[in-house]
Amino acid sequence: MRKKWLPLTLCLTLFTFPTGGAIIRNIAPSSESLSSNYEHPLSVVTYNIRGCRTDSGNADPEIIIAALHSLHADVIALQEVDNNLPRSQFVNQVEAIAKGLKMNYAYGPSIDFVIGTYGNAVLSKYPIQHAELKKLPADWEPRSMLDVTMDWNGEPLHVLVSHLGVKKSEHRKQTESLHAYLQEKSYKYSILLGDFNMLPTDPLLDTLRGVYRDPSHEQKHALRTLKHTRTPKEIDRIFLSPELVFIDASAPAIGPSDHFPVQMRLKKLGFASKEAISSN
Repeated sequence: MRKKWLPLTLCLTLFTFPTGGAIIRNIAPSSESLSSNYEHPLSVVTYNIRGCRTDSGNADPEIIIAALHSLHADVIALQEVDNNLPRSQFVNQVEAIAKGLKMNYAYGPSIDFVIGTYGNAVLSKYPIQHAELKKLPADWEPRSMLDVTMDWNGEPLHVLVSHLGVKKSEHRKQTESLHAYLQEKSYKYSILLGDFNMLPTDPLLDTLRGVYRDPSHEQKHALRTLKHTRTPKEIDRIFLSPELVFIDASAPAIGPSDHFPVQMRLKKLGFASKEAISSN
């Protein structure tokens, strides 16, 4: 968040009301055909959009739409999404972005300021079937995880997006809460992604790596996910359940936020290519 908004945010946080549940909108054209898993690996993006604000503080969802459109992603997880807040001209940002990209969406508020909310979202080219909002332990600012279920060509795909706290003192309880949730659910096809506010070397991330794979860490990628750093600084991550196979990942230097989007391509375990199937 920009510094000029921090005092107002902290003040409003003291008087926030409990957030409501997750919101789902399936708005993508029903006639839109999706390629099969044989032809088209799943492209997933996580992006902290900073309320669609530029470095000067102007909020413009159209710039975010343009950046995301260039990635041609199938699933997009967003953090720091404003809904009806004065700093972003009272715009429902997730709906504006989803309509601009012609994607379905689910939104889960982490903070309710009465006049508006602030939280995480998932956009999908696939139909969204269910969304569940889970609060995470937090002392400084309310945090949550949004668990979204979509129909991935006849199979349920669970996309779990979160934005962990900026205080290191909160990270242990938050990662433990996520770890317990992953173990409890035992999803077959699942992706955990978002802004973890921890570097890849933080030992607390090993808690999550004990359940889900962290392909970028395994491949020793040095992705630069923060814009205003001279060296690669990677705090935005994508974890995969064991039944998903990593193909590649990147962090394109685009968009108005202080973060860059992280993009990963993946497929289901055991799925051969179309060419391999045709040759048999």
